[in-house]
Amino acid sequence: MFLSNRLLTLRRVLTLSVLCGGFALQANAQNARVEGASFMSVFPFSGITEEWWIAKYDHPWENFVNGWRSDSVSQDERGITLSLGKTPAENRVTQVEMEANKRAFLEEGKTWKDFTSGQIQRVGWYGYGRYEIVMRPAPVYGLISAFYVYTGEHFGDPHEEIDIEFLGREPGQVFLNRFVDGEPLEKSKHYDLGFDSSDKPRLYAFEWAPDAVRWFANDEQIFEITTEDGIPTPPAKIYFDIWAGAERDSQWSGTAAPDAVGEMLVQCVSFTKRGEDHPTCGDLYE
Repeated sequence: MFLSNRLLTLRRVLTLSVLCGGFALQANAQNARVEGASFMSVFPFSGITEEWWIAKYDHPWENFVNGWRSDSVSQDERGITLSLGKTPAENRVTQVEMEANKRAFLEEGKTWKDFTSGQIQRVGWYGYGRYEIVMRPAPVYGLISAFYVYTGEHFGDPHEEIDIEFLGREPGQVFLNRFVDGEPLEKSKHYDLGFDSSDKPRLYAFEWAPDAVRWFANDEQIFEITTEDGIPTPPAKIYFDIWAGAERDSQWSGTAAPDAVGEMLVQCVSFTKRGEDHPTCGDLYE
C-alpha cells in the first residue's frame, strides 16, 4: 500500500526532498549541465512544484500524433493524473497555421495533432543513480504510459535514453529499453509482470551506472544490461508522460483508436545519486 500513516517519517523525507530539489534548481540555473541532486517528490502532498515543468509543445515529427498540453495534467489527493484524449474540433488547426502562430496557439491549447495529452519534465539534468516512480498506467489499446530519462538532438546531444514503458494493449507486461547514440537495444525486453499493472499504483525503478542498467518492479530486479549491450552516457532529463501509438507503432503498441481516452496516475518520483543515501519512493511504498 502506498502512502502509509508514517506521518513523522513522511514529514522528514518531504523536508529533505524540498531542500535538495531547491539546491538542484539553483545549481541548474547557473549551469544548465550541472547534474541535479537527489530528490523525492510525493505528489499527493507536494503537488507540482517549480522543479517540475508541465510540457506545452508539439513534436514536429508527424508520427507523434499527440500534442502536449497543460490542461491534460491535473492534481488532487491521489497524485498527478496525465490524460489523453481526442483533440476537440475547436482546438484543431493545420500544421502550417500552427507554425505561423505557435506562441498564441500554444497558449490557447490548439494543436495540429489528433490527440492532446500530458507530459511532465524535471528541471535540470541527471546522471548515474536510482530512479523510482509509483504509477498506474492506462490500460487502453494503443496508448503508452512512460517513465524515462532522455537527451537528444533538441539539446545538441546524441540520442541517449533509458525507458520504462507500459503498453495499454498488454497491462500484464512492461517494456524496457535503452538508446545509445540513437540506437535501441538489439533485443529490447517485454517482461511479464505476473499482475495487472493498471489495477493500482506500484513501484518501478531503474539504476543507471557506468557499467550496467538494472530495472525493477516492486523492488525486484527484472532485467539488466551491461557495457557489452551499451550504456547511455549522462546527463539526461527526467520525463513521464502518456502518448498515442501511430500507424508506425502498430506492431509494437498498436495504433490508438480515433476516440481513444486514457489516464496515467503518478504518485511519487525520486532520484538518488550514485553513492548517496536519500529518501526514495520505495520508503513510502508497502
